[in-house]
Amino acid sequence: MQKSKQFQKLFHHLFISLLFLLLFLPNSYQARTITVCKGCSLDSLKQAIQIANHGDRIHIKTGIYKEGFLPITKSITIQGEPGVTIDGLKEKHVFGIYQDHVKISDLKVIGSGISDLAEYAGIYTEKVKHCHFENLELLDNVYGFYLSETENCTIKNSSSFGNAENEVLGGNGIHLWSSSNNRILGNTLEKHRDGIYLEFSEHLEIFNNLSKDNIRYGMHFMFSSENSFAKNTFKNNSAGVAVMYSKKIIMEENQFIENWGESSNGILLKDISESTLTKNTFEGNTIAVFADGITHINFIDNDFINNGWGIKILGNTDHNRIQNNNFIRNVFDISTNTKSTTNVFFQNYWDHYEGYDLNFDQFGDVPHKTIHFFGYWIAVYPFLMILYESPVVLFLQGIEKAFPIVTPIEFEDKQPRMKERI
Repeated sequence: MQKSKQFQKLFHHLFISLLFLLLFLPNSYQARTITVCKGCSLDSLKQAIQIANHGDRIHIKTGIYKEGFLPITKSITIQGEPGVTIDGLKEKHVFGIYQDHVKISDLKVIGSGISDLAEYAGIYTEKVKHCHFENLELLDNVYGFYLSETENCTIKNSSSFGNAENEVLGGNGIHLWSSSNNRILGNTLEKHRDGIYLEFSEHLEIFNNLSKDNIRYGMHFMFSSENSFAKNTFKNNSAGVAVMYSKKIIMEENQFIENWGESSNGILLKDISESTLTKNTFEGNTIAVFADGITHINFIDNDFINNGWGIKILGNTDHNRIQNNNFIRNVFDISTNTKSTTNVFFQNYWDHYEGYDLNFDQFGDVPHKTIHFFGYWIAVYPFLMILYESPVVLFLQGIEKAFPIVTPIEFEDKQPRMKERI
């Protein structure tokens, strides 16, 4: 009993001592704010990083700071005032992040190195967790943000305007490799090889970004499953988005606009499965959706407007459901290179539908054949496109209307909508 009282008394004294230390710890051990400015005793961000301790905050006042490569191996916060530019002087990465819990915000970051052997970036991270980048403007960097083996990082409300001249020498705006649980929110990516590139990365949230005028893809997935992207805009890229060798992807409320070229797609889906494409808008693309080797994908509540092809489905594409979509003013709504299908078309609106609704249930009483004679042969022999709207083709289309049996395939919507879905 006596020993128990002595132990309680000792514990009480230790607790009071620890509380005293926490309350009255000298300032030298507390997180500091370090100010960098032109004309100050500390006028270099590199110097500030060198003297900083874990948990410190570096505040940079307006000015151009020619720093070269800035490696960060401490958990610090770097924040700039309006008008702060950090110049990497074309050395290597501008910022290299090698520690968890680093935050960088409110800076212009320019001038990464250029190399055939290394992938230099404005912001480069490697094997870190909980990094946060916000309100950054990246210019004239080969790669904008390069995140390698990261977890729980965020890139938010930033922009990267690249210097890519071709696919070989250009880098990506946001590049993730072997990363998980990261967030890409509200960013603008332009003039890169790919606006956003993801490889072996999963559980990502990619929302409200604008990716435009990129040399290859607005966004590119490779072996990256269980991800979602929503409310993004992919405009005027050589191709909008490519999702390849992945599964369980949610694609919702995105806009794929004016991705136009000889073989441009709004979205390329190759060898993916168990995914959903819903409430998206495809407008002004050469091919809105190119489907190659996909299975168990639901296309629901999408708008296909004014595209060359709405959905181009190859013969190795099976067991997908296309339901409740609008197909409006496309040259070809559906195209394929096969004569049979396991895909289901149901209750879509087709502006080319010429059927009737005698029972007034808002659905057509006769099925709509989604693929027409010439559309099928174009998919098999693309060079025949030069005959589009020629007298020969118009004659064949007339025969097809009179004798639908000449249509070589059985794709049809058994219950087409009479009015477009709103």
